[in-house]
Amino acid sequence: MKTIYKTLIIVIALSILAGILAGCSASGKKQQTASAQTNAQTAAAADENTAAQITLKGSSAQITGSGAVYENGNIIISGGGSYSLSGELSEGKITVDAGDEDVTLTLGGVKITSPDSSAINVVSAGTVTLKIADGTENELADAEEYDYGGSYSDKEKEEPDACVFSKSDLILTGGGKLTVNGNYSNAIKSKDSLTIENADLVVNCKNNALTGSDALTVNAGTFDITAGGDGLHSNGDIEINSGSVTVKSEDDGIHADSSVTINGGTFDITAHEGIEGTLVTINDGNVKITASDDGINAAQKTEGITPAVEINGGEITITMGAGDTDAIDSNGNITINGGKTTITAQSGFDYDGKAEINGGEIWLNGTQITEITNQFGGGMRGFGNGGFGGGNLGSRPQGENGGFGKMPPDENGGFAPGGRAPVTEETDGTSAEA
Repeated sequence: MKTIYKTLIIVIALSILAGILAGCSASGKKQQTASAQTNAQTAAAADENTAAQITLKGSSAQITGSGAVYENGNIIISGGGSYSLSGELSEGKITVDAGDEDVTLTLGGVKITSPDSSAINVVSAGTVTLKIADGTENELADAEEYDYGGSYSDKEKEEPDACVFSKSDLILTGGGKLTVNGNYSNAIKSKDSLTIENADLVVNCKNNALTGSDALTVNAGTFDITAGGDGLHSNGDIEINSGSVTVKSEDDGIHADSSVTINGGTFDITAHEGIEGTLVTINDGNVKITASDDGINAAQKTEGITPAVEINGGEITITMGAGDTDAIDSNGNITINGGKTTITAQSGFDYDGKAEINGGEIWLNGTQITEITNQFGGGMRGFGNGGFGGGNLGSRPQGENGGFGKMPPDENGGFAPGGRAPVTEETDGTSAEA
């Protein structure tokens, strides 16, 4: 019996000791984490305090610190580190040529107007962070015509070609406001990746507004975009996780050659095509599209990938203009798993593969539908003069010359759910490319 008591006492003592050691370990880890956070904050504060100060003064600049020089209206940054800018440069520009070193530019209330090129031109660097200081208003404008004769330009490639141009990865962050006027072509362009952590951006440009050639990621911010080309553009992927995005575009509101993924945010897009990519996925968010061609278009932009539109959540509202337009058009498949999709259009859906509804709500011209009807059956669209009929056109009557006649309205004078709208005059069925 005594042996049993001794064993119990030893077990209890070991348990108490283990608890004490675990508590010490957890406390140590907490202290290490807190210490790491404090060190990071201290380093960030020190970085701000040791940043070179660049004060813009009309047609000149005053520089305090190392890593930057002023030459004939051009501020050249050749060293890594942080640089704080303030003031106005009426005829000048910022050039970053820092090899593979990281550079942070903090805009603390600046106005830069370039007379012959980009306002900010990143020729070389590791990663460039453009920080918009909280509570400040900033404005950048490039020239209407570029002079490609300078040492930091490439005439053959016509680079730079944006108000803010970067050959390196570019990050935008900060709580201030930035207005970018792309008078020559593009507004903000990275030939690598463009990541927007947070920004209050107003963009006006002749071509594309926000470009990440390899990838474009938006994590937060407010965007007011007017573009002659695309609002958001990438030759690779676009991912939007949050933010308030207003786009008025003469081409695509959002365009990616590979994939467009929307995980959240609020969108008000008025464009020729609302969203275009080989793969378009909407997981959440409030998306409003007004378009004159396709609302959402999955087109074959990347070889080896079947185009697809997939809606898993969110609230999507698509309003289409008259004519040969499709609210959701896929050269491959359409899958709707959730969310609420509301469409006002002559043609709700057009696809070449298959379409399925696994969940969510779909409203087409005021009527909830439970099946996706293909407007053209994925086949060739019809031709007149005895040509080919195109896909599944339902009960649309044949007109003269082998074309398609008028489609009668439904009993309420509206569009038949899932079908084409009535036409006001006979057509030979010829249509523009999707």
